[in-house]
Amino acid sequence: MESMARRLLWPVLAAALGALSGSLGAGCGGGDDPVEPGAGDRGGNDLTPLTYEPCAAAERVGSFTIELTDQYTAVGGKVFDAVAPRDVPVEVATDGPCTLFAAPVMQCNPACDATSQVCAEGNQCLPQPVARDLGKVTVRGLLVPLELEPNRVTKAYANPASAPLPQPGFEPGASLHLSSSGGDYAPIALRGWGVSLLEGVTNPIALRAGQELALSWQPPADPGPARVHLNLNINHHGSTSSWIECDVEDVGSAHIPGALVDALLARGQSGFPTLTVTRRSVSSTRIEPGCIELAVSSESVSDVELENFQSCSSVVKCGPGKSCGPEFFCQ
Repeated sequence: MESMARRLLWPVLAAALGALSGSLGAGCGGGDDPVEPGAGDRGGNDLTPLTYEPCAAAERVGSFTIELTDQYTAVGGKVFDAVAPRDVPVEVATDGPCTLFAAPVMQCNPACDATSQVCAEGNQCLPQPVARDLGKVTVRGLLVPLELEPNRVTKAYANPASAPLPQPGFEPGASLHLSSSGGDYAPIALRGWGVSLLEGVTNPIALRAGQELALSWQPPADPGPARVHLNLNINHHGSTSSWIECDVEDVGSAHIPGALVDALLARGQSGFPTLTVTRRSVSSTRIEPGCIELAVSSESVSDVELENFQSCSSVVKCGPGKSCGPEFFCQ
């Protein structure tokens, strides 16, 4: 009976094993590239769709960028062993995809040792974040292969000016990969998506109280997983720092709500306000001290025109009866 049972079960088991083998073979992709280290992290595995996953500011210890401009393509990055408290903004108000931020105000008494410490909340002096070595960083998917070593002093990574990348350095929609060999931390792997050059952004753009700020740009043929990041800052040179950030779909137009515009205007203005518009794909992964991200981006900066307001400098002069103040606007 046992022998008969084995003979009856064997064809069923063989068929099941064959089907399982076929499904595993299809998933591995045969001759495809092996899955990189960190593939279980966000953006690390080509077998999963690439999503838009920037690090939270309170967790970001480093970033790499692949930047496309109309004149060059550049790759760079830097990673620290801790989050700098000054890099974590305060959320003041949110409306839809936009948030009004303010720079954190931190005071320590007695003062921290400026050579080795930073002031944090709660009158704490914390160790100053230190740049770390990730080993050799390799970027694949560009039109030419690229390997980067950290600067011996700063630990920053950058493609050498002596051997510039082709322009553009990648094709639109390219699958980009950044990985490290490992150094102070275990190897990482991050993915990016080749964005197209950002063009046609409204410039200059008028900002008025009680009105939303509407802008437009040339939409891409395929936005892929990329989005458009907005940064509106009208107080670069003031004693207080506030700004608005938005993450919106890459469809060619967007607006910043009027309520946030009014709240930003109420917090002060200074000379040469700007709106920075960035098309970017962002993926992230984790290392021991926090989060690292890779952004593939193309950026455009627009001048912002404020009502009854004139920026000034040693080159840009004020009209009769007015002088240029310390915050670079005519008074």
